Amino acid sequence: MATTKRRIQRIAAAAIAATTVFASGGQVSAVTTTASTAPDTTRSLTVAVSTEPSTLDGQVANDRNARVITGNIFESLIRRDREAALSPGLATSWETIDEANWEFVLREGVTYHDGSPFNAESAAYSINRMLADDFETQRGSYIEGIVSAEATDEFTVVVTTDGPNAVLPLQMAQVPMVPLDAGDEINSEPVGTGPYAFGEWQRGQSITAVRYDDYWGDVPAIESFTVRVIPDAQTGLAALQAGEVDLVLDILPEQVDLVPQVASVHATEFSYIAFNTYKEELSDPAVRIAMNLAVDKELLAETVYSGFARPNQAQHLTPESLGFNDEVEAYPYDPEGAREMLAEAGYPDGFAVTLNVPIGRYLYGEETVQLVAQQLGDIGLDVEVREWEWNEYREAGRIPGTEEGAFDLKYGWNSNEWFDPARVASHVTCDGGSSKICDEVVDENFAIGATTLDQTARDEAYQTAWAQLHENPHAIYLLQQDLIYGLAEDLVWEPRLDDEYYVAEMSFS
Repeated sequence: MATTKRRIQRIAAAAIAATTVFASGGQVSAVTTTASTAPDTTRSLTVAVSTEPSTLDGQVANDRNARVITGNIFESLIRRDREAALSPGLATSWETIDEANWEFVLREGVTYHDGSPFNAESAAYSINRMLADDFETQRGSYIEGIVSAEATDEFTVVVTTDGPNAVLPLQMAQVPMVPLDAGDEINSEPVGTGPYAFGEWQRGQSITAVRYDDYWGDVPAIESFTVRVIPDAQTGLAALQAGEVDLVLDILPEQVDLVPQVASVHATEFSYIAFNTYKEELSDPAVRIAMNLAVDKELLAETVYSGFARPNQAQHLTPESLGFNDEVEAYPYDPEGAREMLAEAGYPDGFAVTLNVPIGRYLYGEETVQLVAQQLGDIGLDVEVREWEWNEYREAGRIPGTEEGAFDLKYGWNSNEWFDPARVASHVTCDGGSSKICDEVVDENFAIGATTLDQTARDEAYQTAWAQLHENPHAIYLLQQDLIYGLAEDLVWEPRLDDEYYVAEMSFS
């Protein structure tokens, strides 16, 4: 196991990787947030996304294409700065009262976009709304272990947990605040405290937001922005070249030389193919290890992604993250060994399996799945690839592994913007909403990591869990992705490691 002291030093370094921005033609140039001329405050920004959000309720949505809008409308008690460190947001300070209670002192003078006051009552309501049994959210990992919230005076709220909770501040950075008694109406007309207020949603086309003049913080340079739905990558490129859009998410590696400006960042995005370990043929860890050996991750990174990715070291963490286990290595490409393991497990002739992937959601997701399917076929498996519309995929992918209709294999990306293993608990623990595996060793150590405030103990527990998940894999561990963006020539912006898109951090030169 890696040296804990060294790991804690890495954690203290805030887990920051370098951000690189390229000019057209692939020449490297430094990013600057200070334009050579005064920022243009009259231009509206247009961002192209590949899929339309199913909801604009910030407490429900956690999909990137939704967060481009909701992340600018809603705010949380705690925020992350550009270096991924926690910093004051709508709360100016926070501290533990005892093992089960945290006190947050709130910022005064803040109003929601509808003019109602932000205070402890609305903050407590926001947290309790997400905790309600009938509230369905994609942000389930952000409320695990939280019991309730209570306003103790006008600007103080106490959050109660079911025991020691080492990641509560991380969770509170992802619980958006909504007005008191907000209901289903904010699915289509969101109201928050952020620097931008909702404007209009033209279904299937675009969503707009405008600068909120009574915002409590610094006034953004850009007056308004529009999120435009462009499913096709080539159409998005053409729109950027024609000046119709200013920012395109997930441009293709081969488009790098074709855009006015391109930015990429070694982000905390990990691609994987999750197993349903409750399926009889996938219940044996040896079978799942064999399937990991069957996939050539180096080939995948260099061909499909043109080098804008690297093989994942069999854990959904960067090497700088708490809980990263240096002794856990990426599975090598060994198809012959994979065939031998399948035969020893009782499947010399393989078996049939369905590999599911959403259409247009992940950069080269369909191409990746086709390559993986081919290589799994090379070791004798009969792989059927099934493509889904994104919103249908998201729903079907959450069917528990023990129920009819559960996916055999599910392709996805996991963003660990916490830089902490607790972020992926829902994918690998027995009761996790996205999990189709149950391992007592993993559960025990994730429980230690979630409940102790001792960072050394947390680090050791998570390292043990990832070692176990190497012996009993929950997924085919694929790549750590780079995020690649196309920018208008005069857009000034540095991509963030946490995969957020704050328009207030952008400007036009």
